[in-house]
Amino acid sequence: MRKLINFTIDKRLLLYLIIAFMFATIIGTLSHEYGHFFAAKLIGLDAKVHYAYVSYNCSDNFREFTAFDGLLLTMGGPLQTILTGIIGLCLLFANKRKILKMNKLDVKSWVYVFLSLFWLRQVANFAVWSIRSLISGKFSRGSDEIGLAMYFQLPEWSIIAATALLGLMVAVFVIFKFIPINQRFTFILSGLIGGVSGYYLWLESIGKLIMP
Repeated sequence: MRKLINFTIDKRLLLYLIIAFMFATIIGTLSHEYGHFFAAKLIGLDAKVHYAYVSYNCSDNFREFTAFDGLLLTMGGPLQTILTGIIGLCLLFANKRKILKMNKLDVKSWVYVFLSLFWLRQVANFAVWSIRSLISGKFSRGSDEIGLAMYFQLPEWSIIAATALLGLMVAVFVIFKFIPINQRFTFILSGLIGGVSGYYLWLESIGKLIMP
């Protein structure tokens, strides 16, 4: 176990990473919504980004809305999230030799890590969906991944579960491959604290005020 993780806490790094996770949660949410926004613009819709969703309007001369248009709108957010995560992974691998020699990551390497962990949104989506489904007693349909599964006539849980599993695998790989052992526990702890704090700060508090 000691070869995988050191349970010491770097208090200064913990504070910095908590703040970073809070901002990353907000940035990740907005960039996801901008994925929907740009998909809407591609189709020809008028769109506006809010704190956690995008509203759409059809102009007077807009053609008939098709099922494929709906697919593009739904795919825009998850595609942006996943592509950002892939870019982060590519940057980590491109700088692998340098990063693996570090005893403590520099700012640039932390940026690569946070970009790669955009994949964690898929894990969070699955967790929220599972909780809502358990509370209601039936599968919740309030997520992009469920909409995509329904479009492709797949089991409703299939895409959200598959992307969550991929996201979890990416997170575990990044944490135990690229983060130095003396910083791993601090990173994991900061992720739990900062991620939850960022979620409630933006989605339940100031986000509704800043971008209603």
